[in-house]
Formats: sequence, structure tokens, C-alpha cells
Amino acid sequence: MSAKTRIVDLLGERALVVPALITTALTANEQAKYLLSLLQMAAAQAESPQIPAPTLKDDREACGIDEPSLDRTIALTENDGDGHYHIPGSGRILARLQEALRAMIAPLDKAGQPAAAEYAHRLDRLTATWASIGSDMMEGAAIAAMTSGRPATGDGLHVLIMDLHRDLNHLQATIACEEVAGAKAYGLGDADRATVAAFMAGLNRTAPLKFDHPGLDTVAVRNGSTLLIQNDIGTTEAHVLVVKVVGRSVTVIYTDVHLSRLRFLQTLSGDSGLAWQEVRAREATALEKEDLFYTTHGTATLESDEDLHSALNRLASHIVFLIDWNKARKRLGLLVPNEVAVEILTWAASHDFGHRAFLSLGGERLIYDALEQAVKTPLRYGEPLHEMMGVDIARGYLCFVLQTTAIGLLQGRSDALIRDQVRAELFTHFRTADQRLLTICADHAAAVSRLAEGLRSMLRESLSDKPLTPGQNATRAKLWESQADESVKALRVMARRLPGTEVFCRVIEEADDAADHLEEAAFQARLLFEAVPPEALPKPLLDLADLIVACAQAYRRAVDLAQHVQRGAAQDTVQHFLEASDGIVTLEHQADERHRAVVALLMAVPDDPRRLQLLSGLSQGMEQATDALQRAALILRDHMLAHVTFA
Repeated sequence: MSAKTRIVDLLGERALVVPALITTALTANEQAKYLLSLLQMAAAQAESPQIPAPTLKDDREACGIDEPSLDRTIALTENDGDGHYHIPGSGRILARLQEALRAMIAPLDKAGQPAAAEYAHRLDRLTATWASIGSDMMEGAAIAAMTSGRPATGDGLHVLIMDLHRDLNHLQATIACEEVAGAKAYGLGDADRATVAAFMAGLNRTAPLKFDHPGLDTVAVRNGSTLLIQNDIGTTEAHVLVVKVVGRSVTVIYTDVHLSRLRFLQTLSGDSGLAWQEVRAREATALEKEDLFYTTHGTATLESDEDLHSALNRLASHIVFLIDWNKARKRLGLLVPNEVAVEILTWAASHDFGHRAFLSLGGERLIYDALEQAVKTPLRYGEPLHEMMGVDIARGYLCFVLQTTAIGLLQGRSDALIRDQVRAELFTHFRTADQRLLTICADHAAAVSRLAEGLRSMLRESLSDKPLTPGQNATRAKLWESQADESVKALRVMARRLPGTEVFCRVIEEADDAADHLEEAAFQARLLFEAVPPEALPKPLLDLADLIVACAQAYRRAVDLAQHVQRGAAQDTVQHFLEASDGIVTLEHQADERHRAVVALLMAVPDDPRRLQLLSGLSQGMEQATDALQRAALILRDHMLAHVTFA
């Protein structure tokens, strides 16, 4: 009995067990006949070693025994000259033979056939007479008794196999097997067929998304007042889904060794109207490993046959997404946090894309291969994607990957084309990340521009009828400088997650020097007008204030334009970006000249040393601010030209 059949039996669904056992028994019948032929031909070959030895490979493969070493058994058998044969692996062959016969008895026993006990007794009696001499030695007479259709004792394994096969065929005939839309069905009425067909329509619609993975075999049985539908899902033991339909009431029994996958199905099947009961853990003593597994029941009562069929159709369409679900969760868990991985899998399933295509094309390796070409810094395998590009963008990108791989494989696109699509989208997402960093740079540039404009306004209005209070300007300058610092911090945090974006840290850090110089200049202006207010300000100083405003505005414009500069961008956009960057260089040269003019003027006219120091410091601060903005603009220009427009 297979592990899945044991689980169904453990759940008490006997009507589903017997058809599964019959299928297994019929395969076991073929295996038993092959094994007897193997022993018979091995003995014959040892008697006539000059004849080329057959392998019986085709027979072995046809009956489903995956043990290629058996193909050499006949050729390697030797006669000891005393009626005994050395048959390599004969002990294992006999064990397989006994296992096959017990599998043939199992459905008769489960169906309550009286002959089952007698068959078990005959098997025990016949196997008790098996004799071996030494290692892998068998007596010729014993082989003859096993394989003969008319043994001298009146009974033998060959006879037992024939009797069992006869009763199995009779049992199978009594439960009348048919096929409904791909499901093996037993004892169904017309209404049952319509219900099973609705279930299978949903299953078959999404089944192609399992690609080359085995699974989704379905059995339907009428058992009294209940229609039972079982799907074996994939190959995992204790992974079974059973649907019980009584009238228009549905009960879904689901078992799984992974609690998280069970929760996933409960979430996904919300569109079927099922109310799920509390999950229970059970000891799978029927399994070889005796692992724990989880079971849950979902129930619903529908108002019409149409509603019933619709609910079963939706439920069945979700089953394919349970195959390799835990494997996909682990693979995605290397790229994003586990809860995000589950969200991605839920999204992919709800949109009928699934995850099997993603796994077929390499899983996380598909992403890391794309990353190696998308970023310019060395990558460490297993480095989370969300730390490079943020959780939201990583989630969106991985949803795209699962969608693209599924559609691509379904449409027969080449693996190379799908990989190119995955890589191209990753480039786009990293481009999006650059845009977000440039947005932060733009916010910072706006703060620098406000600092420059506030300083100029204060200087030009200081000697007017309605002067701007130096203290007010210094306070606002401190606030603007703090805002600029917050932008720097935010960009550094984001850039740490995005390989290849360190250049934006250099840009904003240089520009932040300008913000520091301007805030310091505002502080010195406050001291100047509060301690030693001048009768007039030197004209070169006011000119310098105009230049720093123009420089800050040009820098802000360059950063804004940089967000639109990319490969294939409009020529006007690139041209305006380059003009803004070049204008900053020109303004910086002019600011140098005005600062020197201020220093020369201050040296030429005797004045209060305090005033001279403050005016000189004020002028130097504005000049240094233009220097910093020029450095920031040139770094940004070089990056955009080298890594964006000509990348």
C-alpha cells in the first residue's frame, strides 16, 4: 500500500482506498510475473551458458521496477553442478516477489473478500518452503515449483498469482471503473458525473502549470449517499485532498506535512466559500518515517447545483499550486523575507501563474544570474534581493518573474528569451531605484536652494525699510539644513541596499557641504547685523549672493533633469541637463572672482576687525558653497553620461 493510500485509509475513506489498491495490485501482478520469469530464465541460462543471455529489460521497465542491475541477473547466474544455482541478488528478488503478492492480496482484504485470508495463508505456506544454500543460492527444484503452472504439490506461486489475478479482475468489474474528464471513476450516477466533470474542469485548466512534474491523479467514487473525490496532488507523502459531497454540502479534507502550505490553501480557497476548522496534528504511524502531518476540514453548503459545481471548479483549479510550494517558498526566501515569499506565491496562484515555471528555470539562480549583469559591484550568492532594491520593488519584480516564466513556458518560448526578459525587467527596476535616489537628491537640492535664497533675501533687505530679521533667517536656515541632513541619511540607507549606487552618496554628500557652508554663512550674517551692523554691504558680496542663488537653482535643475536622462532619452532633455551642469561651472568661476573682489575691498578700507572677519567669513562661505555644488554637479554629469546615456 502506497503512503498516500495509507493516509486516505487513515482518514477513514475506505471507498477510495479499494480502487487505489486495485491499481497497485494490478501493477504488482505484472511485477510478480516478471520476477518469476527472471528466476526461471536464470536457471535455464545456467544450464545452457553457450546461448546468449536475455536481459528482460523491456519487461522490467514495463512493470515499473527501477532496478537496472536486475538486467544482468540471467547472464551472471551459475550452476554448481549439484542442482543449485548462484543467482546474484536472489534474496532481494524473493523479497520483491513476496511484497508484490501481498500487494495483490491487499485490495481483496480491504474489500472484505473472504478469500483474502486464505490467500494470505497460502502465501505464508509457500514462502515458508523457500530454501537457500549459502549466499544467493537457490535450489533448482524450488524454482521449478515456484514457476510451474501445475506443481507437483498442487500449489505454487504461479498458481497463486493466477488465482489472485482472477479475483482482482472480478473485484474491479464489480466497482465498474470509467473515466470522467481524466478522473478514474467508480459507480457514478449521471449527477455525480456532472459534479466530477466540474471539479476536473478546474483541475485541467491549471494542470499545465505543473509542467513536467508528476501528480494531480484523481479518483471519484460513489459510496452510499456520498460522492468522494480524491486528488493525490504531487509526490509528497501524507499530501492528499479528499472532497466529500452529500447533496449540495461539501466537506474538504486536506492533509499536509507542511503547516504553512496548509495555511496557504486555506487562504487561496477563500473564493470557494469554505469554512475551515481548526488544524490538527496527527501521528502518521502508517508512514514509514512515522512523521507528524496536519489535517484540516473545510465545509460549505451551496444553494444550487451551479454554485456547487462552481465552488468545486475553483477549489480544483488551486490544487496545482500546492505542488513544490514549500520548495518555492524556500527558494524565494533566499531573496525576500519569508512572509513576503508567501505573499508572492499567493499572488501568483490567485492569478493562475504559479511557481513551477520559476523552479524549472532555476529558481533563485535565475535571479542571481540576472543580477550579475544588472549591477556593477560583486555579488554574494544568497544576498537578499530586498536589501538591494527594497521590499516593495523586490516583491513586484518577483511577481513579474513568476508571471513571465509561467507564460513563457506555456507559450513555448525559449529558455534564453525568458531569461532575457527577466534580466531586462531587472535593469528597469534598478533604473527605478536610481530614480528614487535622484528624487532624494532633488529634495536635498531644493533645501540647498532655499538656504541660498534665504541668505540673499536677508542680505539685500537688511538695509531696507523693512529688513528681514537676521535671527529669523538663521533659524530658518538651521531648519533647512536639518532637512538636507535627513535627505542625506535617507539616501545612505537606501544606497546600502542597492549595489552600484554609491555614486549618489558622493553627489549628495558634496551638495550637503554646500548646505553646511550656507547655514554657517547665515549664522555669521546674524552675528554681523547684531554685533557690528555695517552701514552698507560691499557690492561684490551682494553679487556673490546672487551667484550662489543662481548656482543652487542650476544644480536643482540639473538634478531634476537627471531623472529623465536615460538611454534613448529625448535630445532636448540631455542637452538641457548638460547646459545646466555647464552653467554651474561658469557660475563657480564667477563666484571665485566676486569673493576675491570682496577680500580686496575689505583690505583696502580700514574697519572694525570684527566686521572685517564676519564679512570675509560670509563671503568665503558662499564661495565654498558654489565649489561644493560644482563638485556635486560634475560627479552627477559624469555618472549620467558614462553609466546611463551610453551604458
